[in-house]
Amino acid sequence: MSSATFIQWQNPLTKMISAPGGVRVSDSLKQAEKNLAEIRDPCLVDVDKQQDQLDQLSSQGGDNPTEEVKREIYDRSNEVYAVAGVFGLDDLGAAAFSLCELTDRLRTRGLWSREAVDVHLAAFKLLRNAEPGVDHSSVVNGLEKLTNKIAPQNEG
Repeated sequence: MSSATFIQWQNPLTKMISAPGGVRVSDSLKQAEKNLAEIRDPCLVDVDKQQDQLDQLSSQGGDNPTEEVKREIYDRSNEVYAVAGVFGLDDLGAAAFSLCELTDRLRTRGLWSREAVDVHLAAFKLLRNAEPGVDHSSVVNGLEKLTNKIAPQNEG
């Protein structure tokens, strides 16, 4: 019977992290915060543009928008959701997510509710300009309830 030879495998990433030099985690986080602060204003200007586009799309689409308009509403609200999350605008992000969910559910069923979309867009304006630290959970909860009422997740 032959004897087995065990070879200890070494993870290259572990080796690199353990090597002297490099940047400390705390310094890296500080630099990331600084970088985000530098791009915050241009990104929020873009959020405002997305909101304007959403208003135009809802108006343009009316009560029976094309699939293209519905898709654009979903895409624009998804972009608002992404940027809001990066900059700590949690309530705005939740409202944008709710509009994405509403749009997706309605599209899937071949339905539309301009009124529900417009309520979400009005909430966007309120939440985008809200003072930091103000609790808007009732607005977000109301949007979720509206989405679930207009387009329930499970039909049956």
